[in-house]
Formats: sequence, C-alpha cells, structure tokens
Amino acid sequence: MISLPMMAVLGFLQQPPPPPGTPGPLSRPTPEAIGAILAGGGFSNVEVEEIQVEMDWSSAEEFTMFIKDIVAPLVALLEQHPPDVRETAWNAVTEAARQYADDDGRINLSNKALLASGVA
Repeated sequence: MISLPMMAVLGFLQQPPPPPGTPGPLSRPTPEAIGAILAGGGFSNVEVEEIQVEMDWSSAEEFTMFIKDIVAPLVALLEQHPPDVRETAWNAVTEAARQYADDDGRINLSNKALLASGVA
C-alpha cells in the first residue's frame, strides 16, 4: 500500500528507490529484525506476528488524501519542490491508485503489518 505512492512519486521525479536496508516506508523489515530491536532494547518474551491489513477508499482521490496524511517522508520529499511539481506528483499517485479501482471507483489495497510485543 505504501509502495504504490512512493514508487509513483519517485518515478515522476525520476529518482531511484532507496537502496535495500535504508530506513523508511519501503524498508520492509523482517519479523526477526523487529524482534531483535525489542530484545536489544531490554524486552523479554518478544513475539512478532505478520498480518495482512486490508484497507479501502471510496476513490483514488480519497486514497491520495489519506497518503498525504500518513506518509510524512513522501510529503517532506515533495515539499522541496515548487507547488506545480507537488500537484503533478500527487496526481501521479492518484492515477497509480486508480489502476486498482473496481467498477465503482473504490480502491482496495492490502498492506503487510508486523505486530510486535514484549515484556519490559
């Protein structure tokens, strides 16, 4: 779900994606890596569960508004550009999302989430 707008904007700006292992929305941490962070921070009985989260929006435009609210690194990247470039980049996100629209224009995407817990 997050890679869709990130790749749309990076493609529009003609920038390559960040190298593997770079912290950020596209880093794709593993359950083992998340567990090691908690264990390294002093947590015991660490458990990490991988789940799929399904989300939907009434339109591609609503998806883009959601992304503007939750993907701070993308917003920060675009803030470095003039307003017309930002607008065109956000339009690229909307059009990328539109490819996943059903007949009613609704967008449904899934996202992997890692749920981690431990005892302090």
